[in-house]
Amino acid sequence: MKLKNILTFSLMAMVLLAFNSCKKETVDVTDLLKSVPSSAGSVVVINIEGLLEDTGCKIKDHVVEPSKEIKDLITRTTTTNQKDFMMLFDGSTGIEPKGAVIFSDANRSFLTFALYDVDKFCSFVEKNVGGSFSEEGSGVRVCGRIAVKGAQAWICLPVGKNLDPDGIAAYSSLAASQSFLVTPMGEELLTDESDFRGWSMLDAYFNQMLNRQNRTIMSLGLGFLFDKPESIKFKADFKKGEFEAEAMVLNDKGKPAKFQLPMEKIDVNTLKSLGGTCQGMMAFYLSPKMVKKFEELGNSFGGALFGDVTGVLKNVDGTVGIVASGEDLENESVNGVLTTKGDVSMDLKEFISQNLGSISMDGKFLRFGKGTVQGNLSTDEAAEALKGSIFGVVVDTEQLANIGFPVVSAKGFKWVELKMSPESGSIELEVEAKTVNEKENALLVFLRDM
Repeated sequence: MKLKNILTFSLMAMVLLAFNSCKKETVDVTDLLKSVPSSAGSVVVINIEGLLEDTGCKIKDHVVEPSKEIKDLITRTTTTNQKDFMMLFDGSTGIEPKGAVIFSDANRSFLTFALYDVDKFCSFVEKNVGGSFSEEGSGVRVCGRIAVKGAQAWICLPVGKNLDPDGIAAYSSLAASQSFLVTPMGEELLTDESDFRGWSMLDAYFNQMLNRQNRTIMSLGLGFLFDKPESIKFKADFKKGEFEAEAMVLNDKGKPAKFQLPMEKIDVNTLKSLGGTCQGMMAFYLSPKMVKKFEELGNSFGGALFGDVTGVLKNVDGTVGIVASGEDLENESVNGVLTTKGDVSMDLKEFISQNLGSISMDGKFLRFGKGTVQGNLSTDEAAEALKGSIFGVVVDTEQLANIGFPVVSAKGFKWVELKMSPESGSIELEVEAKTVNEKENALLVFLRDM
C-alpha cells in the first residue's frame, strides 16, 4: 500500500504547526488525550486551528479558506507541492482542522486527529493512498497503517510495528483513569497555550534517536549533570519575527531535575568588548568549581577523560567569549576573551597561541585573536541575546547554510540562537530564530524560501 500522500499530509501538518506565528487560545484536545494511555513514552500536542488562523486563514464549515499570503505561496510553488498544500485546505480529506496528537506506546508511534466527515476521509485515503478499508471488529476500520474508530483517525507512523486494530480499539475505550490525562504532564499539555508542546521519557527518546553506545554516553552525562533525570518536556511557538522553543529535563517526580554544576551567568559587557560584527558567537562561564566538576565527570567514566584540566585551566574564572568568521577552520578569523584571576597556565597559553591566534593580557582579561572578524551579525546584538545564560551560541543563518547545516532559510531568518539558562534550580534549553523583518510571519518566511 502506498502511503506517500497521507504521510505527506501528516508531515505538512507537523511542519506547519511548528512554524506558528503568535499566541492563541488553547485548542481543546481533551478527547484526543483521553485516547492516549498513561503508559505512553512520549506525547506531542499540536494546535492546527491556531496555526491556520495565525497565517490569516479562516475556517468555515470545517473547510480552510487560505489567506492571500498562503494563496500567493501556493501559486509560486511546484505542481506537486501545490497538490500537497491544497490537501490541507480544500476540505476533501474530511479531517477536522482543530488539533492533533502524536504519541508512542508499546513500540509503536501514532498520529491521531479528529474527523468531521468519516466517509470523506475514508474515500480520500482509498483514492489517494490506495487500498480499501475493512471492518476489523470493535468498530475499527483499517486500511494499511490507517485506522478509523468513531470520529477519530489513527496513522501508525513508519516507526516500529504495523498497526494493531485491537490496540486501536483499546485506546479508544480507555477509562479516564487509564489515560494520559491523569498524569501530571497530561494536565500541562492540555492547558498549556504553546503551539507545539510535548513530553518524552528520556529512555524512549534515546532508543529512537541514538545507537547503543551513544545512549550509554548520553545517559551517563545526564546522570552527572542532573539529579535523577527521567524525562524531558518541551514546547515551541512561532511568532511574528521569531521562532521560540524551550526544553527542560525532569526528575522521577516530574519536577525540574536539579542541575549539579555551578550556574553562573555570562557577563554581557565582557562579550560586547569584542566589538564589531561576526558570523557567530560562542560564550560560557567557567570557574574553578566547574572545572573541578568536569574533572570528576572524567573520573566517573573510568579514567581521566578530560586529563589534568585543573592545572591547564588554573586561574580561569568568569566569562569566556569567542566571535568568528570564515568559510573553514584554516581560513577562520577569531577574536576572543577569557576572564581570569591572574596569569593563566603556560599550557593554556600555548594551546591558544597555536589554535586561536596571538594573546595579550588586558587587566584580568586574556585576549586572543587572528585575522579580521566580520559578518552580518552585530556582536552587541549577539551578546544581548545570550543575557542570563550560562552557555550560548548565536550564528548567522547564512554561515549555517555555508557549512551545510539544515537551516530553514538563509534569506528570511537573520540568526539562530541556542542557550542554556538557570530555571527553578535546573537548566532550560532555549532556541530562537529571528526573522530579518520583525513584523513578518515566521511561517510565511519559511514557506516562501523553502
